[in-house]
Amino acid sequence: MVNLATVQNLLSENSPLSASDITPEKHLIRDLELDSFSLMDTVSSFEKEFDVTIPDRDLRLFDTVQDVLDYLSEKEIQK
Repeated sequence: MVNLATVQNLLSENSPLSASDITPEKHLIRDLELDSFSLMDTVSSFEKEFDVTIPDRDLRLFDTVQDVLDYLSEKEIQK
């Protein structure tokens, strides 16, 4: 099940922010300071944690933490 706490923890692994500082409105690049490599690493973590496949073309949909939550929730519904 997709939940904010799990997404926060996974994002914090590649961000200088702690999980508690990662909120849904935070921007992945600007606020969490993720670069393309750390974003790919984080996406890989999402895929493993939530047992989903995230095509590279879908990465353009990820601007904020909320975008990630929405996307993963939708993927979970489609399973």
